[in-house]
Amino acid sequence: MASPRICCSALLVLLLVSSCNAGDHPACPAAWSAAVGAELFHGGVGGEAQCSAAAPHTPVAVFAHDVDPVRFALNLEFAEAEFFLHAAFGVGLDHLAPNLTLGGPPPVGARKAGLDELTWRVCAEFAYQEIGHLRAIQRTVGGIPRPLIDLSAHNFARVMDEAVGYHLDPPFDPYANSLNFLLAVYVIPYLGINGYTGTNPLIDGYATKCLVAGLLAVESGQDAVVRGLLFERRRETVSPYGATVAELTDRVSALRNKLGQCGVKDEGLIVPEQLGAEGKICTNILSANVDSLSYSRTPAELLRILYLTGDEHVPGGFYPEGANGRIARMFLKKPPRINHGV
Repeated sequence: MASPRICCSALLVLLLVSSCNAGDHPACPAAWSAAVGAELFHGGVGGEAQCSAAAPHTPVAVFAHDVDPVRFALNLEFAEAEFFLHAAFGVGLDHLAPNLTLGGPPPVGARKAGLDELTWRVCAEFAYQEIGHLRAIQRTVGGIPRPLIDLSAHNFARVMDEAVGYHLDPPFDPYANSLNFLLAVYVIPYLGINGYTGTNPLIDGYATKCLVAGLLAVESGQDAVVRGLLFERRRETVSPYGATVAELTDRVSALRNKLGQCGVKDEGLIVPEQLGAEGKICTNILSANVDSLSYSRTPAELLRILYLTGDEHVPGGFYPEGANGRIARMFLKKPPRINHGV
C-alpha cells in the first residue's frame, strides 16, 4: 500500500498540472523536471547538505534607514503588477490580491491586451511574479498604499509621441497587439532595475539586502526577456508608423535620459560599436555601462521620468497625483501615506 506521503505528493502534482489552464490559453504540458520530481516525492536529496546562508556579519534584519528606500520601490512594483495583470487577464490586484493594495485607488485605463500565445505566457508569468514582489516588500519593510496609476492607452501614446517628437497617427495603443505591448513594457520596468541598483548601496540590513538582491535578479531577468524578444524583431517596422522596433527603443531610451537629467543611463537595442560591450559590438540586448554593469538611478531621477515632467516636484504621467511613501511625498511636500502594517 502506498504511503500517505506519496499519495499526497501525487495528488499535489495532479492539482498543479490541472490548475495551469488559464482561461482561453492551453494548459501547461503534463511534464516535470527530474529535480521537481525528486523534491515532491523524496523530500530532496542529501539530507545533511547545508542549505542556509552563513550568519551575517551584522545580525540586523532591517535597519531604520533601509525602510524608506525599499518602500519607494513599491510605486514601480504596483505599476508593473497592474500593467501585466490587466494585459494578461483583464483584471488587476483588486481582483487577484486586494490585500496588497492597502486601500489605494485602482489604476486608470488598464485593460486586457491582444497578445499571441508566447507574449501572453511571458506577461502572465511576470504578472504573478509582481504579486510576489509586492508581498515580499510589504512583509519585510511594511507597505504604502497603491498610488493612483495611469496605464491608459492615451498615456502610453503620450510617451511615444514625446519620444519620436511628433504625434503618431493613429495614437500608439499598448494593448492593441503583442509588438505594441512589448514596446510599452520597454517603457516602465527597466526603471525598476535602475532603482534597485541605486538602492542596494544605501541599505545595510541582511533581510533588506537579501530582498533587494532577489528583486533585482528577477526584474533584470524580466527586462532581458523583453529586450530579447524585441531584439529578435529589431528590423521590423512598427505599423503604421514607419519606424523600426530598434528606432523606437532608441527614442524611448533617449527620452528617459532627457527626463532623468543625469546623463546616459539608458540605451536602445542597437548602439554605436564604441558604446557596446567592450567597445566591440553594436548589439545591445542588455543595457549596461562601460564595465557592463547596470546603470543606477536615484528616486528623484526615476520620478522625473515616471511623472513625464522632468521634475520630481511636479507629478503627472504614470502617477497623476504623485507616487507614495516618505521619499516621494517629501518632494511634493505632502504627507507620506505610509501603512506600517502588512
